[in-house]
Amino acid sequence: MDQQELFSISTREASDRLKVNARCIRKWIDMYGEYVGYDVTEKGHYLLSEESIERLKEIQAQLQSPNKSMRKLREEMIEEGKLSQPSETYYTQQTFDEMISSMHQMGHMMEELFTRMERMEEHLYGIYDSFEDMEQKMGVVAQDAVSSGEVHKMFDEIRKKQDQLKIELRNVHFTQRLTSATSEQGLLPRRQKKNRFLFFF
Repeated sequence: MDQQELFSISTREASDRLKVNARCIRKWIDMYGEYVGYDVTEKGHYLLSEESIERLKEIQAQLQSPNKSMRKLREEMIEEGKLSQPSETYYTQQTFDEMISSMHQMGHMMEELFTRMERMEEHLYGIYDSFEDMEQKMGVVAQDAVSSGEVHKMFDEIRKKQDQLKIELRNVHFTQRLTSATSEQGLLPRRQKKNRFLFFF
């Protein structure tokens, strides 16, 4: 059995099996990954095996014990030899991996933000063009009356463009808040990167 067949279960599927949030699964993998065992896709997503699922179930059961925190369980697993004692180098590499992962995700969100701003700019130009067109047509009212239906049609077009602009503004605002929250938290999970570099370097 090759590596791809061994690790084929996503964190979403694992969360369905264990009846917990997918974010909780990722936290457990980050904390006990050495014991759980996992692979990482080219996009940075975790993949698990059936054995990984069983070990996650074991961790879940342990954490349900009274006064059992994730940190305390990790210390116990280190004492039992299920996890290796982290060294200073480990923490340095972990910090570096987290920083790389954060910068990748920030870069993708910034690209999405710029794309939405470009669409918003296009909607603004569309509204300006509609106003100019309406101004030209209204200018000939004295010479050749414009039907009320045509005027209503022009206003409908402007309202549609304004609605599109409002949607883009909400999307841009949401992406900006998400980007700010991500940069402030700095708690993205550590994921192994395979021959990947920052796209903006």
